[in-house]
Amino acid sequence: MVWIGFLSLFFCACEKKVKQVEYRLSDDKLTHLMYDIQVADAAITGVTGKNADTLRELMWTRLTTIYGLPENEIKSEIRKLEGDPEKMKTVFDSIKVWSDTIR
Repeated sequence: MVWIGFLSLFFCACEKKVKQVEYRLSDDKLTHLMYDIQVADAAITGVTGKNADTLRELMWTRLTTIYGLPENEIKSEIRKLEGDPEKMKTVFDSIKVWSDTIR
């Protein structure tokens, strides 16, 4: 009887707790957001100084308009995604498929 209690406790303690993360954007919108950010970062990479700051500002203005969220909430979505490897893989796999279709 003690063994049954011990085994029950052991399996409960070892059970992987899955934390459900709530996103404000759908998988499709997260895919497009991350794609847009990758393209914008690539465009800004070679630019320096005030021009880079202006482009970055324009990028965030455009992203907030497209996705209907303020900059801090978009950054929050990105942080949640960075902490969720399975969702990140799903999103980046979708980016690959989506970008391959627009070539």
